[in-house]
Amino acid sequence: MLAAITGCAALTALTLAYGTWAAIPYGAVPAVASATLLLWTVACWPRSRVRLARPLALAGGLSLLTTAFSAPPSAPWGSVWRLAEMAVLLMLLAVVARWAPRRQAVTAGVVAGAAVATWTLPLIPAPSVLPLAGAAAFWALPVLGAAVVGGYPRLVEHRRRRLVMETRRSQQLELARDLHDFVAHDISGIVAQAQAARFVAASDPGQALPALERIERAGLNALASMDRTVRMLHEANGNGITRPDALDASDAPEAPDALDVLEAPEAPDAPEPPAALTPQEAPAPQEAPAPQEAPTPKAPTPKGPPPEVTPRPEPLPGVDQLPALIERFTVAGATEARLAMPPATPGTLSRETSSTAYRMVVEALTNVRRHAPGASRVEVTLTPAVRTPATHPAPALEIEVQVVNDAGVASATALRTRRARDGHGGRGLNALRERVQATGGTLSYGPYEGGWRVLAVFPQTRTLPQETT
Repeated sequence: MLAAITGCAALTALTLAYGTWAAIPYGAVPAVASATLLLWTVACWPRSRVRLARPLALAGGLSLLTTAFSAPPSAPWGSVWRLAEMAVLLMLLAVVARWAPRRQAVTAGVVAGAAVATWTLPLIPAPSVLPLAGAAAFWALPVLGAAVVGGYPRLVEHRRRRLVMETRRSQQLELARDLHDFVAHDISGIVAQAQAARFVAASDPGQALPALERIERAGLNALASMDRTVRMLHEANGNGITRPDALDASDAPEAPDALDVLEAPEAPDAPEPPAALTPQEAPAPQEAPAPQEAPTPKAPTPKGPPPEVTPRPEPLPGVDQLPALIERFTVAGATEARLAMPPATPGTLSRETSSTAYRMVVEALTNVRRHAPGASRVEVTLTPAVRTPATHPAPALEIEVQVVNDAGVASATALRTRRARDGHGGRGLNALRERVQATGGTLSYGPYEGGWRVLAVFPQTRTLPQETT
């Protein structure tokens, strides 16, 4: 509205200045319209930058009409108004390419670009195809430059936003995997313990107390996993977490010594000068008291807030924690789990591979508890192997991680089908396969001897030491 009023006022003033509409110089009307649009853009910034496309398209259309239907000037400097108009249109075109919505920016860019590229065509004497094409191509270069000036920052910003979205998405997926791998395992253990305690409480109340203790431990493990996940999110955002217990007593800031000041003895009043004494009243001379040591000045207490302390990131669990995991799983339910792993295995795997192998075992045990609660035995084995591929001359060091459970009371496949109908399962193993493949390994799973088997093959960093006999 402001731009329209300003433009009308400018055109009216232009008409009054030259007397009649026909006396207005060539190109003065579209030049005044473009200048008015530029003033509106500056006055209403930044709101005008996203609404500039349509007014620029109208200004470009007016410039095209002037090029097509106005008579070219005969004076040498008759096209100075058009030259100023093109400069303004190029500036506005750069703004539109940077800030306007994409569809509107394309439309306005095409119209304004055509106006800039063709404004010199009526000024060419004896026009032919080649001079006209050359003039249009020459003035198309500034249009391309304005589009690049405005469009390149827009492209960079678009890529940055897309990268931020992809990073946030990957963080969300990582959070979902951590919650699924660790927290879901502990929660399923809590559920199994609660169900067991409910069944034994009526017949043997004394067995309920150990079950409650195991529930407490599983809950603490779940809270620790949640704490690790939340800390990971904070570190991903670049924020350090300062916990109250992260400061030692020696590092804690001391309070101001206000009590010391209040409890300090007051300085005695200055004694009055004694009256003159006669020689008879003068006291006998006494030995001078021993000089006292001056008190050691107290070091100044540092003021201000305590320094921020960023706790070290807690490492993810690896295969070295598998014995504790197997023990907790066995104690938590009726299914007995057994682990077969060479003692030196943790030292042969990288940290990422060790963490992925631990996640794989956690996922397999969680699936046993969910989908095969009637299983009586779970075998977890880590076996080193050497694979010699036909396309690779050197042998590849590998380690096989296998989790096998029997059918037990009910078929694992039937239980899995029943749980799938209830909306459970299907995502954990697929996400685990992607994680295993990221470490250079492979993952397979399926029915095995009436039960279920999950088998992963990971690359080793170092070979196992030879056992001495």
